[in-house]
Amino acid sequence: MLSAGSAGTSSSRGSKRKGPTMDDIDEHFAMLYTNLQQCVSSMKDGNENVSQLVNIARAQATTAQDIAAEIRRRNGLYAKHVHHHRRHASYQYSESDIWAMLIKLNIQDEQLMDQCYEFLCDHRRRVKQLFGMPYEHRMTKLFGFMTRR
Repeated sequence: MLSAGSAGTSSSRGSKRKGPTMDDIDEHFAMLYTNLQQCVSSMKDGNENVSQLVNIARAQATTAQDIAAEIRRRNGLYAKHVHHHRRHASYQYSESDIWAMLIKLNIQDEQLMDQCYEFLCDHRRRVKQLFGMPYEHRMTKLFGFMTRR
């Protein structure tokens, strides 16, 4: 039998417990809603940061590819230069090569042409220097070589 004083109390140890009120439940739901909104906002911020980082990484990858392509291009040019240099460094220009070059220089005076030919045949290092420079500079350089003997 229940006593009159025990109405509305729980059966455990005789202490009274209040049931949750609607206000308490609403307050907990409001806190939960606020915390969820903060969590979603943080996730959106994180997604924006990740998107920015992805864009930066893409830009860096593109730049790295461009740099690698430029390095490959320059290495190719260097390899061509080295190949050309090795091919021409060991080449011995003949007297007929010298004569053909002097003809292309269009030297009108036969005596001057002969002097140039003799000079170049006697100075093989100068021949290589002349053949190694652009055509339009050869005449000036040849006369410079001959006057500095």
